[in-house]
Amino acid sequence: MILNFLFEALNYSALAAKNMISQFFDYRGFSPVEIGYLTVLLPIISMISNPFWFKIGSKISEKRAFLITAISSAFAFWALYFSNNFIFAMIAIGSFSFFFSSFVPLGDSIMMSTVKKYGGSFDKIRLFGTVGFSSVALLLGMLVEYGFIWFFIITSAALLVSSLIIVFKKDKKIIDRKKRKIEFKRDGKVSIFILMLVGMVFGVSMVSFHNTYFPILSREMGFDKSIVGIVFSFMSITELPFLYFAENIIKKLGNFKVLIIGMFTSALRIFLLTFVSTIIPLLIIESLHGLTYILMYYSIFNYIHFRLPEKYLTKAQSTFWTVSLGVTYIISSIGGGYIMEYFNSIPAFRIMAVLGFSVTGIVLLVYIYYNKKINLNK
Repeated sequence: MILNFLFEALNYSALAAKNMISQFFDYRGFSPVEIGYLTVLLPIISMISNPFWFKIGSKISEKRAFLITAISSAFAFWALYFSNNFIFAMIAIGSFSFFFSSFVPLGDSIMMSTVKKYGGSFDKIRLFGTVGFSSVALLLGMLVEYGFIWFFIITSAALLVSSLIIVFKKDKKIIDRKKRKIEFKRDGKVSIFILMLVGMVFGVSMVSFHNTYFPILSREMGFDKSIVGIVFSFMSITELPFLYFAENIIKKLGNFKVLIIGMFTSALRIFLLTFVSTIIPLLIIESLHGLTYILMYYSIFNYIHFRLPEKYLTKAQSTFWTVSLGVTYIISSIGGGYIMEYFNSIPAFRIMAVLGFSVTGIVLLVYIYYNKKINLNK
């Protein structure tokens, strides 16, 4: 069990370094539009690589597929460090993305399979992913003062150590009958899953827009460059309360309501950010992150594994990761890049927030209408 916690922490620590890479691009002098194109390559490629690696995993085992993606990512990432122009950077991040885009999805899938086979609770394992992300984001925020090379050293180390863990770890049966009764209630509907995916596309787009362009916003607002790592670390910590009580919250509110809360809060955060000028109000607003991505991610991931009929599991899981790591980042990186370029940071953040509020309302109305229609047909 301890190795499962460490494995998840390392996976998300690598993700922390990747999520902060837009700061590296900004430091190298790329424009907001160029940063948008560079960061969008990973989600575009993930739309191909995720189905590919999950299919490979079904043939050679997910663990072996994970090892290929992890080790290849560790070495491919360094090409980006040595890129000295936009074209070279595009090629470098493209090759890295083919492997890394499936690294976390395969890792989470392995952990969920372990929970379902041997017992335990995925929310507690995922909590350590947040701890890993937070710790490394804070560490990088301090080390960036000594050079961006630390992004690459720490990411490569996390990728390689997690590969060693997956090779040597052995799982044991955990008696957890109470959770078993809660988990396998497969009464979900594909139509609700699709609507949740649509909501997640726009909700997570708000989060990824924030993560991609917050380094630029913070620079233009006069904050020190170390603030990016500090904020990303703090954001991760705010996920811990939800993860600790995730299963109880999902049981009490339901998957869809949790998703809606995440969508609304995502838009609210990027709107409020445009009014801050000092670090304390900034951190207060960033504390809302604990009610954004993690709620949307967990509500749908839980719905796939414990609500949808088993026959939809593989396809739904592949679609979930393709959408969450693909479509959402395409919208936020390319669309957000042009909005940032033409309207500047503060107006761009407000425009994205208004779009987020609008889509949240539309998705909620569709859900209410759908439920009324179902009840009338009973």
